Amino acid sequence: MDKRALIGIALSILVLVVYQQLVTHFYGPPPSAPIPETETSQAEKAVPAAPSAAAPSAALPAATPATLSPAKSAKEITVETDHYIAVFTTQGARLKSFKFKKYRGSVDEQSPPFEIVRTAPGVPLPLGVHWQAPTPFEDSEIVYSVQGNDLKLSGDGKGSLVFQGQSGNGAVITKSFTFSGSSYPIQFEVSVKTADGTAPAPEILLTDQSDSVPNHDAPFEGFIALVDGKIKRELPADAAKGHEFTGDISWAGFGHTYFLFALLPENGAGYKVSVRQAGAALVSALGGPSASERYTIFIGPKEINILESVGKGIERAIDFGYFGFISKPLLYVLHFFHRFTGSYGLDIIILTVLIKLLLAPLTHKSYVSMKQMQKLQPQMERLKERYADDKEKLNKEIMELYKRNGVNPLGGCLPMVLQFPVFIGLYNALSTPIELRHAPFLWIKDLSRPDWQSLPFAVPTWWPSALPSGIPVLTILMGASMFLQQWMTPTAGDPNQRKMMMLMPLMFTFMFVSFPAGLTVYWLVNNVLTIGQQYWINRSVK
Repeated sequence: MDKRALIGIALSILVLVVYQQLVTHFYGPPPSAPIPETETSQAEKAVPAAPSAAAPSAALPAATPATLSPAKSAKEITVETDHYIAVFTTQGARLKSFKFKKYRGSVDEQSPPFEIVRTAPGVPLPLGVHWQAPTPFEDSEIVYSVQGNDLKLSGDGKGSLVFQGQSGNGAVITKSFTFSGSSYPIQFEVSVKTADGTAPAPEILLTDQSDSVPNHDAPFEGFIALVDGKIKRELPADAAKGHEFTGDISWAGFGHTYFLFALLPENGAGYKVSVRQAGAALVSALGGPSASERYTIFIGPKEINILESVGKGIERAIDFGYFGFISKPLLYVLHFFHRFTGSYGLDIIILTVLIKLLLAPLTHKSYVSMKQMQKLQPQMERLKERYADDKEKLNKEIMELYKRNGVNPLGGCLPMVLQFPVFIGLYNALSTPIELRHAPFLWIKDLSRPDWQSLPFAVPTWWPSALPSGIPVLTILMGASMFLQQWMTPTAGDPNQRKMMMLMPLMFTFMFVSFPAGLTVYWLVNNVLTIGQQYWINRSVK
């Protein structure tokens, strides 16, 4: 196959993969219809039970409300650690607020901490208890008693809260939480006891808002779980249809691009987890076979080092795609450089130089081969004229020409094709983890967002809001450098094909307008280095 055709195919594959990643990364499902105001109070008071696998969308009996003491009022308890501020309410012994102290809600330096528990009409609070038999029950109406007060922990300090409530049929529900000052995981134990010893097996409810306005600072991904060693990902629209999984459940929960709220059973064998739409909320129910179960609650950033320290494969919540075996090592290298530079922009530049050095032999071989092919082009044209009516003879003569001159016809494109997995792996390494979120570099305020959003001024526009409202300075520089690189690249064959290749910079410029600035920094630096290498090859190969 002609080398230009192979390059075109490889570039087309790259464009399709990047485009697919971009759509998945930035666009969520359309908002659900708002819940009428008359139904709000009912949706807040009762969450339908998780559906069965046979009928995931079937209506379920309403939960049985009961309170420990009708006259007892709910109160709030605050837990503050080195990483977060959590607020629990005794109304259902649930988590009412969870704010990250080290992560802002938006790029504005004055913005409040990011809040992962999103309260809204029709969205019940997470960490409720539910069971199906003998009578459907859910504890949203119970006002629990609590052992413990507000906690402020740091370092190795630990503290506990124990909530206890009673259902209408006399079942005593206990929820115990143990916190650590220096880590995100929370130890959680739930138990149900009845007088006759026939305690039901409780399910723990996690909830998230399914019809919120998309948040580009932390896009909602939907339901994520690790079941029987296989990752399960359900986008919000798919999770709303209702699904149930059984088996060895390592963890399950709701994910945002940069954060995760998950439950990890102590021993997930024989557990089941379900997810479905309930009013304005997505509700996940996770439960085991016994009346007393232990879990680890992880509410934290999707930072690979933190996730790996938790264990149970929870680091797989980060979606590195098919080239994760490339993305993860590149991310580790980025972390290593960051220990010395303190700037992820500089880290990306250093990583780009390192990758360029590692791939330099392949790139050199590719460009030298293309240069040699270009020199043979006049002879190939004469052969085409001579054997225009004999394709078999033409191909034989061309191969003889290559052989006499020591030219490999695949040498110009194969090394370039082998580089594309590295590019895609780096794309995932820079666009998926939390490291680049709100990371500044030069005039750019957030390397995880397009560079034009960081300009200190707005540009009046007449075009649709989907297009940039600022000047993508970095992207324009990237496009210009790519145009110069293509112009310097030796080509052989039909001039029309060269013109098509010169259109690639324009296409990439339009694509990168909506890409994270960190990726644009990489591509710009890579182009500049390639231009320098190409200039040296053009001077040295005569």
